[in-house]
Amino acid sequence: MTTGIVNGKEKPTVLTDSTNSLHSDGTLVFQGEIQSPGKSDITETGFYWSSASNDPNTKDNTVIISVADVFNYELQDVSGEKTFYWRAYAKNSYGYDYGKVQSFKTPAIWERKDSLTAYNRGKGVVFSVNDKIYITCGELEWGHIPANNTWEYNITENNWKEVLPFPSDGRINPVYFTIGNTAFIGTGLTPQLVARKDFYLFNPAIASKVWTEITTPDNFDARYEAIAFSLNGKGYVIGGLSTDRKALSDVWQYDPENNLWKKINNFPVNFYGGISISGNNRVFAGFGETEESQKTLWEYNEEADHWTEFAFLPKEINTKIYSGVIVKKTIYIVDEKNTIWTLNTEDDTKTWNKKTTLPSIFFNENGEGGFQSLLTKNKSNSIFVGLGFSNQLYEYRPLWDN
Repeated sequence: MTTGIVNGKEKPTVLTDSTNSLHSDGTLVFQGEIQSPGKSDITETGFYWSSASNDPNTKDNTVIISVADVFNYELQDVSGEKTFYWRAYAKNSYGYDYGKVQSFKTPAIWERKDSLTAYNRGKGVVFSVNDKIYITCGELEWGHIPANNTWEYNITENNWKEVLPFPSDGRINPVYFTIGNTAFIGTGLTPQLVARKDFYLFNPAIASKVWTEITTPDNFDARYEAIAFSLNGKGYVIGGLSTDRKALSDVWQYDPENNLWKKINNFPVNFYGGISISGNNRVFAGFGETEESQKTLWEYNEEADHWTEFAFLPKEINTKIYSGVIVKKTIYIVDEKNTIWTLNTEDDTKTWNKKTTLPSIFFNENGEGGFQSLLTKNKSNSIFVGLGFSNQLYEYRPLWDN
């Protein structure tokens, strides 16, 4: 900072720095710098900002910052698909000075990706390995025919290609979990409406052995509409329906390092058709189709091998929950009306908030169309949505959905 009067100015001289590189998802950073205080001490610094005017001033939003040579402000919960404008200001006893207006156009909340060229399917699995998205199993929309072909989506190149198919009959409502660079897919209902118990390891990096069968224990019941997740290098399978449509509550843990399955403590209730949500070393499961599980979400404690009731659906949600993920500290779920709801996992009030809805292309008469959602490593703050009885895939940026 230059002391004294710059070019004879009595008022201060302030710059609005360009700090676009400091912005992050859902957050903008404003930065100002005092070049000179003028003829008297600085008494106030801050910013004017607006998303409606490209010339923000005292009539717009004002943020007052503690006086410093360089001062910053983080604007949080910023909406996508808008242009924000801001300028720094400084004041001394002679008056104000204003910096140049800076601007930033926030990204789209929803971005359409390349469509899957295969027949629409649902009730399969969609997962991510090595930052590629895969879809396999399920049933074709026409004729309700179980499918076993597998497709790969390259996020970087935004295109699809067919890879080696699932090595057994097509499956309806199988489960998956991913550990490292591999995925594990199994169980499900065959074309003959017989529940299965077999599991397969999927590793796309090994061209000659993409699929490898994994033996399950004799007392591992065949099932479909179960759920699964991974935690600390192990996979878990919960509940489901047996061939005779009996709801199960058993939980199985798989250790891939030792190729070992182990039955652990049961889930708190009989359970099928729900969802699992995992992230930040936390796991949640619930919202199933049994009466005792429809409204409840449980959290798993691995050390104690115990489930605890964590949250309940609000009265406004009285439809099936199809999918859920966790971004940072927030759970995102999608209901049957294609509405996205959020729950901050560190908010003791356990309050659910309504966000946007899925793009209208996902709406159909069956109430299913785009509820499968997942995260990828290189876009950890994005959720990929689609491929549930739809060939559409969208990238959803939840931190800009404000």
